Amino acid sequence: MTGKYRPQFRNVTSWRVVSESLRRQIHHSRTHRSRVELLSPKVSLLACVLLAISLFVTIDHGLFEQELDSQFLPKLTTGNVDANRPINTCPPTNSIVKGHHGLGNCPFNFTLALGQEGVIQVQGSSSLVQLSVSLVSGLSTPVTLTVQGMPAGTQIQFAPESARPSFSSIMTITTSGATPLGQFDIIIFATSGGLVKSAILSLMIVPIVHDIAVVSATVQGTATVGNVVSINATVGNYGSVLEEFELRAYANASLVARLSMLRLAPSAIYVGRLTWNTTGFSPGGYRVLVAVPPVQGELNSLDNSRDAGRILLTQAPGSTPSPSPAASGGGQVFNYGRQLAIIAAIAEVAVVILVVLRRKGKGSTGDASIGSRKI
Repeated sequence: MTGKYRPQFRNVTSWRVVSESLRRQIHHSRTHRSRVELLSPKVSLLACVLLAISLFVTIDHGLFEQELDSQFLPKLTTGNVDANRPINTCPPTNSIVKGHHGLGNCPFNFTLALGQEGVIQVQGSSSLVQLSVSLVSGLSTPVTLTVQGMPAGTQIQFAPESARPSFSSIMTITTSGATPLGQFDIIIFATSGGLVKSAILSLMIVPIVHDIAVVSATVQGTATVGNVVSINATVGNYGSVLEEFELRAYANASLVARLSMLRLAPSAIYVGRLTWNTTGFSPGGYRVLVAVPPVQGELNSLDNSRDAGRILLTQAPGSTPSPSPAASGGGQVFNYGRQLAIIAAIAEVAVVILVVLRRKGKGSTGDASIGSRKI
């Protein structure tokens, strides 16, 4: 092959492979030349075509190997760099390479991350914050955790305070009555030799406040005596501490339902349902009130109760009215036993008075008759 179609082999190994292949093809053709001459022209033509194709494939394969060899950089075999590591694979100072486990000859690097950005803490209480130190590259060396910017009367401890990354640590923040109120930016440092990483935690100190309130309350408009009435209520904790409370429902000042041992975190909302069994209550209108007794230390109790509305109890068909201590009517309600006792007492007094009057009448009549006889 001559001219522009002649391949330029820069790789000696590839040129030797192609030359050896050509030599074998030529030897094979000379060996069988006598046999080919004895064949028909068509068979001879076919053999020439196959020989040409074989030579073309051999030359093309050599060119392909030469192009592949030219696309790769030579391997580094000297210096302190790993010969199997591509150039510029060490991660930057503030980055994490996925799948990198800190092996090889890259410099030591790590990251610091907090489990949350801010904490709202009651004055005189404690809180926990989790943080993590992750190895990015290099050989792991101990990292020490420190803190700056905490307010007066506050203590912060790490567990552990120092370890080899990757590791997790729990930061305990303890405040006292002397800790000032307000918001503070606490800076957490992770140090190892001359490498320092930092993170900022927003700490807000709030006073102790007890304030539980009934946000809303509703009740259905009508029901039949003997049915169970549902009373919906929403309670909110407007204070700064966890509260345990009791939820109650009243019908015309009579306690008809309650839920006890309820717990509510600061700024949280509780949605509940009280059930009132109306069996034994008289038909009529009832005013329903939902209330929460004041918790210990609560100063504002004006929002501890809310009117749920008015419900009308109707008599079930075919039944007779029954007395109820919570029947509506506005005045003082008496039961039948007390009413009968009062009536019996009045009757006894009337009988006694009547007997006394009759005796007095008989005595005055006897005295008059005796006097007339004497005259």
